[in-house]
Amino acid sequence: MSTTQYQQVIYTESLQSTIIKDNSYVFTINNSEEDAFLEDPQLATAMREGTKVMHKAAENSIFTKRFLKGEINKDEYGQYLRSLYFIYKTMEELLEKHKHNPAIEMIYFPKELNRTQALLEDLGYYYGKHRLAEVTDASSMSPAVERYVASLEKACAIHPALLIAHSYSRYLGDLSGGQLLAKRLKKHVLGLNESDGDWDSEEGLEFYRFTNIGNHQEFKAIYRERLNAAKVNAKTRDLIVDEAVRSFELNIGVFDEVHALSQANKLLPTVGNTVTNSPVDRVRSATFWVTAVTAVAISAAVCQRYMRFTE
Repeated sequence: MSTTQYQQVIYTESLQSTIIKDNSYVFTINNSEEDAFLEDPQLATAMREGTKVMHKAAENSIFTKRFLKGEINKDEYGQYLRSLYFIYKTMEELLEKHKHNPAIEMIYFPKELNRTQALLEDLGYYYGKHRLAEVTDASSMSPAVERYVASLEKACAIHPALLIAHSYSRYLGDLSGGQLLAKRLKKHVLGLNESDGDWDSEEGLEFYRFTNIGNHQEFKAIYRERLNAAKVNAKTRDLIVDEAVRSFELNIGVFDEVHALSQANKLLPTVGNTVTNSPVDRVRSATFWVTAVTAVAISAAVCQRYMRFTE
C-alpha cells in the first residue's frame, strides 16, 4: 500500500505547519523556528527507558523463547527471514530517501548496517535462488508484515525522523544478539556441530554478518552517541520514543504470526522440505488468514495512539 492511498499532505502557504489528514485523524506538526532543536536530547536513553516494557514482552513471546532455546525449524526460520526482507527493504529505502534529514543523517550508516542484500542471499540459501521471485513477491506478504510495512510508510509520511525509532529497534537488536542467534541456528536449524568442518561457514547466516563493522560494541556506542545528539526538538523526541514502542509491538506481531503459521502447518517449505498442502489444508489456510487479518485490524486500532500528534 502506498502512502498516497491513505494520506494527503497539505502545506500551508506560510510553511509554518504541515497538516496530515489520515482517515478521521488530523495531525499538526509545528515547523516554526521557535520549536528549536534540543541541545542534549538523550534520544537513545529516552528510547531505552520508554521501550522497557515492550522489550520484555518481545523477549517473552513464544517464538523468541523457542528461537533462543534452539527449538525453531528451518521452515519457521525461512518465514521469519521473508518477513524481515519486506521490513528491511521498506525501511532502508525510506532511510535512503530521507538520508539528508537533519536527524536521520546522524544515524545513517548504509554500508555498515543495510540488511536487504544479506536477506536476499539467505532467502536464496533456504528456498533456492530459482524461488527468490516467489518468496520476495510483495503480494505474498503476510498480514503482520503488511501492517509493519504500512506503518513504516505512514510514520515516515508524518515525520521522516520517526524512522529513527525503527532503525534503533532493528539494527541495535541485530548487532546485540546476532552472534548468539547465529550459533543457535547453526546447531539447531542447520544441524552443525562445532567439530564439523562446515561450522565456520556463513551460508544461510548472512543476515547476522556485519562485515563492515569491526567491533560491534564500539559501533553500538558510536550509534548511541549519535542518537543522543540527534537534531530533534522536544515534540519530535517524544514522538520517536512512542514510535519505538510501536516498533516493538509490530515486531511482536511478526513473531506471533510466524508461530501461528507454524502451528497451523501453513509455512512455505524450504529446500529439502517437500510437504505440500492438500485441498483441506488450503481451506484451513484461507480460514487462518481471515482470522489473522481480523486480529491485525484489531491490534492496529489499539495501537493508533502511537501515531497521534498532540498540540
